[in-house]
Amino acid sequence: MERIHVSVRARPLSPEDAKNSPWRISGNSIFLPNQTSCKFEFDRVFEEKCKTAEVYLARTKDLVAAAVRGFNGTVFAYGQTSSGKTHTMRGSASEPGVIPLAVYDLFKTIHEEVDREFLLRMSYMEIYNEEINDLLAPEHRKLQIHESIERGIFVAGLREEIVASTEQVLGLMEFGESHRHIGETNMNVYSSRSHTIFRMIIESREKNEDADSDNTCDAVRVSVLNLVDLAGSERAAKTGAEGVRLKEGSHINKSLMTLGTVIKKLSEGVESQGGHVPYRDSKLTRILQPALGGNANTAIICNITLAQTHADETKSSLQFASRALHVTNCVHVNEILTDAALLKRQKKEIEELRAKLLDSHSEHLEEEILSLRNALLKAELERERMALELEEEKKAQGERERRLQEQAKKIENLSSMVLCSNKNENHDIYKKEKRRETWCPGKLSRETTYELNSKDEEKSLVKPGRVECFSGPLLPFEELDEAGAVESCKEEEHNKNDLQEDFIFPNPLALLHVTSRRKLPTRKKSLPIVENSELEEIQAEYEDLLIKFETERIMSEIQLDYLRSRLVEADLSQEEKFKESFAENKTCKAHGCASDKLSESEAILVIKQLQEKITVLEMEKSSSQQNLDCVIELATEQTISAKEKYDEVPSFNVLCFELYLP
Repeated sequence: MERIHVSVRARPLSPEDAKNSPWRISGNSIFLPNQTSCKFEFDRVFEEKCKTAEVYLARTKDLVAAAVRGFNGTVFAYGQTSSGKTHTMRGSASEPGVIPLAVYDLFKTIHEEVDREFLLRMSYMEIYNEEINDLLAPEHRKLQIHESIERGIFVAGLREEIVASTEQVLGLMEFGESHRHIGETNMNVYSSRSHTIFRMIIESREKNEDADSDNTCDAVRVSVLNLVDLAGSERAAKTGAEGVRLKEGSHINKSLMTLGTVIKKLSEGVESQGGHVPYRDSKLTRILQPALGGNANTAIICNITLAQTHADETKSSLQFASRALHVTNCVHVNEILTDAALLKRQKKEIEELRAKLLDSHSEHLEEEILSLRNALLKAELERERMALELEEEKKAQGERERRLQEQAKKIENLSSMVLCSNKNENHDIYKKEKRRETWCPGKLSRETTYELNSKDEEKSLVKPGRVECFSGPLLPFEELDEAGAVESCKEEEHNKNDLQEDFIFPNPLALLHVTSRRKLPTRKKSLPIVENSELEEIQAEYEDLLIKFETERIMSEIQLDYLRSRLVEADLSQEEKFKESFAENKTCKAHGCASDKLSESEAILVIKQLQEKITVLEMEKSSSQQNLDCVIELATEQTISAKEKYDEVPSFNVLCFELYLP
């Protein structure tokens, strides 16, 4: 990828215009001092005193050398009218322009190339009022543009002269200039009224010293060098154009505007994104299409004038040039290669490779080839060894799977035999004597003491009493509903938490004992066959339920006893306090104590306070009694519900007890 090379050349000013010029040049940048946004950077900026040869050496010389090697090249001058474009491209007798200098360098480079043969052709055309005219054949007018795969974009009917010297080329160019449309305006005496394209077609191929061989078989390079002198953009008010000159100016401005649009879209990457670029809106952009974003090395020489009166036109030209900096071309050698030339080239490459093999490094190459063969052989042997190991591993895996299947079959047979034996044993289970351990409640022979903390730190021992409540027979484990038991336990726990705010209940653990006994033999009955493991699980579950039931019942009895003792103590303590206070008051009144002289009103007040305390204590006693009644009622309801469940399912209970009878 090659970027378009852009350089700016300023036309010399008169002393008066130089004083009033608003533009400043610093290095390769040009700007307006009062406007920071109007600053432009380019590849090269040439001031007024520079020569055309310096402009040519900046980039055009390299493009000419590349064209000899087979790369397309295009150079064109852009700018407003009277800015010095024609002077830059054509020059004069004392100072040759870009076109003559390029022709001199072209023939000089060709003479230095001794290994190739060249054929040069020249054409010269102008675009006047959007019509293509042949300047070398003035009778050829209004030519058409065509496109083909072999030639690309070309002008049909355009005369191409074969040239062999610089003088011949310059003579033909002078002949074409004599037929170019030139007019006079207010801004320029010799104003170009058309765009001119000077084209050099360079064909070359390698020389073949063998006279007997066919030279047509070689590959041919074909490159095109375009040197374009554009007409300048103009304003009718400044040029004073009328009639034909006004029509010429409108066509010139239209083609230049299309060129600016194409450059803008190419700089924005529209073509790479699949967008439309209007090359066909103007014949100038259509002919220069390979040079704009195509296969060509391109250079633009932007000619400007720094005078105050042309500040707007100068700014527009600089904006066009700055956008052109962002346009890139894909350049490659243009080579026409026939089948015969391709075969010849491949044959030549084969001969070169064969010569390299026969060179002094051939022994080293043979050793390297031998080592590579040995490495390949080792790799093959290793691959075969790994294949054998993999085959053996597969066989071993198959043998292991076969053994596992045999073991699985044996285990299945043994399991079926064990199951049959278990069934036979279950038929005779009632013939054997069974020994059973059961959990049952024992007598409470332990007295529990409670410590009561008071202000006077007095300790008392209270013996709990038995609460008379309903205690039916023990229920079978199958009828005890675990969900109901859990809910009742939660309600009792809640009641206990309300009652245990000021004291701690004694631990009722270890209140049960285990009894073991032998049961007497009884009459055998026909019972369903039950597995040994299932009987053990049922027995363990029944015993756990019995323990939970007895523990909860004993806890409720202990709590009731403790609450009753606390109520009795509370009544006694309140009566004692009342008696003591009454005795003290009576004693004081009898002895007439001077220090405690109480009046009647004060005695009445004390009596009222004591009566209120008695009332509060009675209320507390009644609330405690209610809580106790609730706890007793709850325990009674639970016992009754359990008894009802027991009565509903008597058959399973009888069955379980009969299973354990010997």
